[in-house]
Amino acid sequence: MDNTKITKNTGKILKEGRGFTQNLYEKIMEEVQDYAIILLDEQGTVVDWNLGAEKIKGYRPEEILGKNFSVFYLPEDRQDHLPEKLITEARTNGRASHEGWRQRKDGTRFWGNISITALHDENNSVTGFVKVTRDLSERKLAEDRVKQYAADLEARNRELEQFVYIASHDLQEPMRKIQTFVQMIDRNSGDPAATNKYLDKIDAAAKRMSALISAILNYSRLTNYEENYIKVDLNQVLDQVKTDYDLLLREKAAIVESDRLPVIQGLPLQLNQLFSNLMSNSLKFSTIPTHIRISCRLVSPEEIEKGTVNLQHTSFHELKFEDNGIGFDQLYADQIFTMFRRLHSHHDYPGTGIGLALCKKIVENHRGYIFASGQSGKGASFTIYLPALK
Repeated sequence: MDNTKITKNTGKILKEGRGFTQNLYEKIMEEVQDYAIILLDEQGTVVDWNLGAEKIKGYRPEEILGKNFSVFYLPEDRQDHLPEKLITEARTNGRASHEGWRQRKDGTRFWGNISITALHDENNSVTGFVKVTRDLSERKLAEDRVKQYAADLEARNRELEQFVYIASHDLQEPMRKIQTFVQMIDRNSGDPAATNKYLDKIDAAAKRMSALISAILNYSRLTNYEENYIKVDLNQVLDQVKTDYDLLLREKAAIVESDRLPVIQGLPLQLNQLFSNLMSNSLKFSTIPTHIRISCRLVSPEEIEKGTVNLQHTSFHELKFEDNGIGFDQLYADQIFTMFRRLHSHHDYPGTGIGLALCKKIVENHRGYIFASGQSGKGASFTIYLPALK
């Protein structure tokens, strides 16, 4: 559409529209820059806009005039025909409003509050629309921060409940054993063999208590120090973990296959601990030979099926750790991330039962998400979503 036709269409809409004069229109278009004011024809084609629209949308006039206003919407919104629905609503009811993510020329997103008002002629026929958009990204980010703060408080409360459970159950178990074995030694004080046997059991119980206390301390120290985030190459993290587990990998005749992994913003020590715990988990519950597969792909927030996605991030790396171990019943997929909630006895599979809880906390520290899936006897899969670099 050439500029002459655009000017004619603008004049036609203004002349036939109600409540607007040429002078008032020009004054609004010149002076209002905090709002994007866009004039559309009956089909939603942009025929004019103000400096505020240029500032908010990022397009030059010659790049946008003559194009349909749907260009400002995200691909998924266009696929859902949201622009057409809003125009239809404005045509039917005189006005339509909506709030959601919009897209600038450079592909970045902003949170926009929009209203579309139908313009009518003296016969009450729709001659066009005025679309007003306000960038409320700061407000949205503030609301998200409040929600995140509330979510963090809720998570802390859950952690406190878990610590209460630990204090009332897990830590008392080895203490009760120690007390019992001391009594048994006292009853068998004249039997050196029995005394030595119970002393060994006391030592084992004390070591288990020490391991549990150490695990709790490790968990409590997993603080999210965002100021220390740096770019971390996950390929190097994986290589380091494979080096650490070299002997166990050989014992298990393990084959570790991996796609090329990304570079992300993160805390190197925590990411190393994340990979280490996942590798340890796969090796602990594996069959021989062990097969561990790590795949990676880039996904949008909409592709993440579970959980609430933080839309401050426009894309995520999906990392999937899959093994051929003993697996687990999917009914327990959420339970395995709870501290000390073990699916197997520590006599059968040694450990404190905190490894996957640490993984969940580390992933959440990186504003990500972790999910588990499995089937008894057919292996387990842990899927992690970490924000991609902007």
